[in-house]
Amino acid sequence: MRPNNYLLLAIVLLFISCSQETQVVELSDPGFGVIATNIEAVDEGVDIPVLMKTNDVIKGMQFSLTWDPTVGQVIKPTLTSSNPGFTISSSEGGRGEMKVLIFSMTGDILDTSNPNIVTIPVRIIDPDAALFTLAFEDAIFAGPNAVAYDIPVLHANLKINH
Repeated sequence: MRPNNYLLLAIVLLFISCSQETQVVELSDPGFGVIATNIEAVDEGVDIPVLMKTNDVIKGMQFSLTWDPTVGQVIKPTLTSSNPGFTISSSEGGRGEMKVLIFSMTGDILDTSNPNIVTIPVRIIDPDAALFTLAFEDAIFAGPNAVAYDIPVLHANLKINH
């Protein structure tokens, strides 16, 4: 009788594992946002990559990040090394909102050949939370001569792995 119980348990586990779909998120072209689907709840935090795909000439951008401050803490975003001529400025973000401005004092063009342009450090502070949502609000993508581009934005709904 015992081997039957093991067989039944193995079949149930197989059905459970098959029913859990892997979520695949793709960034549109053009597009801006986070394609990650989960985040690790580690003490030191993790860096969430923000991607951008576009053929437009981008000279600067601004957006507001919003999140639930009872679930996680967002630290100042950093630019990747592919855009050394750019500066990133952000507000503190203690109340679940952070304004971010990315610009070049010398008029450089944002290099989007590598889609990973910014990383956002996040630390999960609620160990029982299941989801961390990071939204990009009021995003403006600026080109030469004050041209603004309409680029779709993908927000992050990250499952928290404990």
